[in-house]
Amino acid sequence: MTDGIIQRDGEQVVFRYERHLARPLDVAWHAVTDPAEIERWGGVRTELDLRPGGRFVSYHQGGHRVEDQVLRTEPPHLFEHTYFKDVNPGAVVTWRLQEADSGSLLTFTHRLPMDDVRAAAKGIAAGDDTLTILARNGAGWHHVLDMLGAYLSGQSLPWSPQEQQALQRHYATLIP
Repeated sequence: MTDGIIQRDGEQVVFRYERHLARPLDVAWHAVTDPAEIERWGGVRTELDLRPGGRFVSYHQGGHRVEDQVLRTEPPHLFEHTYFKDVNPGAVVTWRLQEADSGSLLTFTHRLPMDDVRAAAKGIAAGDDTLTILARNGAGWHHVLDMLGAYLSGQSLPWSPQEQQALQRHYATLIP
């Protein structure tokens, strides 16, 4: 398990993860930007117009449709987009890829304003405190990136609700 780092910068929380991926840069880029590949490793159907201003639509459990916007792309190194814009209007996710020994290195960040977290606590995540919401985000990204790494290594990643809960409890201890 490779933990992420969670930092507070004033009224913003930044989740940061690094993952060594066992595939070359072009394959890793394709895995994080091609809708068919995203569905294979992430289990989420997507539509993606990979141009600044383009739509990034994902369909989650129960058919929940989320429309986000591509902010920046610099193939094959940078992909930046909003994240759940309807709930977190200030959230930005950045995927940075670079060549590394025997594969590539992914540096992933999710910047999330505390105003968005507090609004979620009153709305979509009503009843959850900000610590729970942040821990759920930290654990969620950790798991998503582990799924990507496993996929690119040709492995499967067994997972259970108990493992998710344990990871969320762990991330609760990392939040500043």
